[in-house]
Amino acid sequence: MDEDATRDELTGPAFMSSLHDLISLLLVTQSRVSNIPIFLIFYTQLGVLQRDYFLSPSDLTATSMLLQYSSFFVLGGSNAISSVDLSNAYNGIAGYNVLAVGLLTFISNWAGPIWWVSGTTLLMSPNIKRQAAFEHFALLTLFTTFSTLSVMVACTVLREHLFIWTVFSPKFLFTIAWVMGNHVIVNGLFGYGLLSTLLPT
Repeated sequence: MDEDATRDELTGPAFMSSLHDLISLLLVTQSRVSNIPIFLIFYTQLGVLQRDYFLSPSDLTATSMLLQYSSFFVLGGSNAISSVDLSNAYNGIAGYNVLAVGLLTFISNWAGPIWWVSGTTLLMSPNIKRQAAFEHFALLTLFTTFSTLSVMVACTVLREHLFIWTVFSPKFLFTIAWVMGNHVIVNGLFGYGLLSTLLPT
C-alpha cells in the first residue's frame, strides 16, 4: 500500500506540478526580461482553468491550442525571420555548439507554447485516461495538419507573387518550426509522452 502511494506521488499531479514549476523556471531564464511578468499572467490563467470543473477533454485541447498560439505572439513572436530572438541562445554555453544553440533558440522563441503544453498536462493529470490522452493529441494533430495544408496551398498558388520571398517563404519556414518543433517534439514527445507516463496502470 505504501509503495502504491509513493508511486502515485512520483507520477501523479504532485509530480507534474513540481515538474511544471521547474519547466517554468527554465523558460523564464530563456525569455526576454520584459516577458517575465507575462508568465505571472499565465500562472493566473492556469489557476482559473484548474478551478473550472466543467471543461471536457476536448475543451482543454481547444483551450491549449489557442493559448499556445496566442502566447507565442504575446511574447514577441511573429512570422518574420527578423523576430527570431537570439539573445538567450548562448546561455550556459562556453563555445559554439550548433545543437545546443539551436535548442536554446527554439526554447527562447517558443517559451509560451512550451509553457502551455506543460500547463495542459498539469490540467489533465488528475483524471487522465488513455482515450482522453489519445484524443487530445489526435485533435492537435488534426489542427496542425489542416493549418499546414492551408499554408502549403497558399504558397503554391502565390509562388509567383512579388512577396513570395518576404512574406510567404518566412511563413512556410515558421510552419515547419511549428510542426516539427512544437507539435512533434513538444506536443508529441513531451506532452503526450508525459501524459502516457501519468496513465494509471
